[in-house]
Amino acid sequence: MNKFFAVLAVAALSASTASAADMVAPIAGSTYDWSGFYVGGHVGFANGDITATDVTEPNGGFFTDAVPAGTEGFDFNKGAVAGGIHAGAQWQWGQWVLGGEATWTATGIKKTITSPYFPDSDTESAKISNYATVVGRVGYAFDRVLIYAKAGYAGGKVDFRARDNDALVTYEKNEWQNGYALGAGIDYALTNNLSLGVDYTHVDLGHKTSTGNNVFDDGTLGANPETYRTKAKVDAVMARLTYKFGMSQ
Repeated sequence: MNKFFAVLAVAALSASTASAADMVAPIAGSTYDWSGFYVGGHVGFANGDITATDVTEPNGGFFTDAVPAGTEGFDFNKGAVAGGIHAGAQWQWGQWVLGGEATWTATGIKKTITSPYFPDSDTESAKISNYATVVGRVGYAFDRVLIYAKAGYAGGKVDFRARDNDALVTYEKNEWQNGYALGAGIDYALTNNLSLGVDYTHVDLGHKTSTGNNVFDDGTLGANPETYRTKAKVDAVMARLTYKFGMSQ
């Protein structure tokens, strides 16, 4: 009987040891640990879409036809090189990776058009000089490959300018607009600290209404102020190089 209990005890101890080993062993397919703080740079292509609508009451302003406010305006679509920096932190549980990230991106999105209303004298231009995002990220790791999705806040600097080259008068607005960001991407860990990735982000900068004066080249103000509502969006694809500060792998 004592021999039986001795064998039982050894079996129980062996099972307990195996169970504990299973708990601390890395999950198959996720031996690399993505946890840590990180910083990096990104560069790629960004396509911007900007709309400036004349909402000057009651019949529009100086640069559009005399029609009800809010029915005419200008559209701009432009793709350009963009690049910036990013930083964040993430933690891995099993194969799931959760974290947060902040980015800042400068863009070359700028376009000038000939006015559809007064083509002989007027030009309009718009640009998105830069934007920033603060997002939460959720990812799934396959060892050194991490696939993730993200969502959160986005804000950016949106400029609009209307110019009458005959009257030598200009309306200009330069505003920070707020909205949201959605995206997804994939990272590959080249070393224990360095990773290379590709990221797609859709940035909606919402809309903002601003009123300002027409200004003549000599500094005098026009008789009536202008009011425009601007909307802006960006779709960007970036190559990313990231350095992670974490435990040695």
